[in-house]
This record gives sequence, structure tokens and C-alpha cells, in this order.
Amino acid sequence: MLSGGQTFAFVGKPCEVAALRALGRIDARVGRQVPYLLSFMCAGTPSGLGTQALLAAMGVTPEQVANFRYRGDGWPGKARAVTHAGEAFEMDYNQSWGTILNRHLQFRCKICPDGTGEFADLVCADAWYGKDGYPDFAERDGRSLILVRTPRGAQLLAEAVAAGDVRTEMLDLREVAAMQPYQVERKRMVLGRLLAARAAQGHAPVTRRLRLVAAARQASIGAFLRSAAGTFRRAKGE
Repeated sequence: MLSGGQTFAFVGKPCEVAALRALGRIDARVGRQVPYLLSFMCAGTPSGLGTQALLAAMGVTPEQVANFRYRGDGWPGKARAVTHAGEAFEMDYNQSWGTILNRHLQFRCKICPDGTGEFADLVCADAWYGKDGYPDFAERDGRSLILVRTPRGAQLLAEAVAAGDVRTEMLDLREVAAMQPYQVERKRMVLGRLLAARAAQGHAPVTRRLRLVAAARQASIGAFLRSAAGTFRRAKGE
């Protein structure tokens, strides 16, 4: 696409946006042809085995599936598989992601230092409503967080609001942490996970300017050590 001279926006996982930013440092075409990099908060990508486990829990085999999605048609929406015979199987978000898919996250996602799209221009995420101090995944009208990361992202959002395509209201950053507690905890633990992965395998991703030390200081020592120990065992294949 870069070779064709096209101008386009890019939407991707935080790791993919970070990769494109890195490419832009050695290929000037990225800056010229990709004016906007958009991302979303990512909790990790399930493996193929995770998807198979989800289908098995629904009572359908992969060979039967003609159409599948992890969520949609609502908020948060349900996982849904439709067979070639036209039968539909569904599972709510809390069960599909909360009890099955989250057990099958790829190891690289466990040690990812950026689940919140820090290299993007704009980042979106589920603005979960709270219940008893935790996010509530009951079906209802959806709403999204929008985090502005760069001046270019701020301009794009302002243009969308002015055009009437997006309606926004301000939100205190402390409320974002309550809506996305997993991302907060993950950021606090990731330094220990990276160190554990390096100790176990002799190598791990290298990060710069992601404030991992400052985040780790907000974690309890016990939780930090347990998270690092669990990563060490996984990296060793135990």
C-alpha cells in the first residue's frame, strides 16, 4: 500500500500501531501516507485453541461454522456462531471472555507493555459502567472512551465532533481506571513479567519511555512477585 502511494488511516492493535510507528522512523512514506494511527485498548489475543474451546462450550464444531464473531450486535455484544445449516449459537460476553478466552491468551500478550495504545493518535475503549466497584458487562446502550494521544488525533476528533459524527463529553481520568481496571493492573505488573521472561528464556522485549518503573511502584509487592513468578513458570513451560 505504501508502494502504491495511497493515503490511508490505520486501525490496529496497540502492538501493530507501535510497529508502524517504528517503521516510520526508517521509512518516511509512513509519515506522508498514513496521517492517522488509531487503536483500542487490548486485553490480548486468544490463541486458536481458545476459539475452539469457545465453540466447544457452545456445542458446535469448527467444521460446522459458516460465520463467527467474538462480540457484536449490542454492547458488549455476544459471541455468536452460525452454522452452514443456519443454526445460531450465542454466549454472553462475561462468560465467553471472562471464563474461556482469557485463559488462552498468547504468551506475548501476557508480557506486552502497552495494552492502551500509547503510540496511536486516538485510542478507543469500552467505557464500562460500574457495579459494586467492578465493570458491569450487562447488555445496554454502548458508550466508548476516546483517549487523545497526539495533536493530530485531537484535530481529527475535533473535526468529527464539528461534523456531528461523534458526540463527546469530558471524563475524569480517575474514572478511566475504574472502567478499565485490567489495564491498570497489567501496567503495574508488566515490568516484573518482562524481567521474569528474560530470566527464564534469556531474552525479552526491550522498552523505552513507557514508565514501567513508575507503574510498578504502584503495585503491591506480593501481587508483583506472584505475577512475576507465574510468568517465569510459563516462560519455562512448566
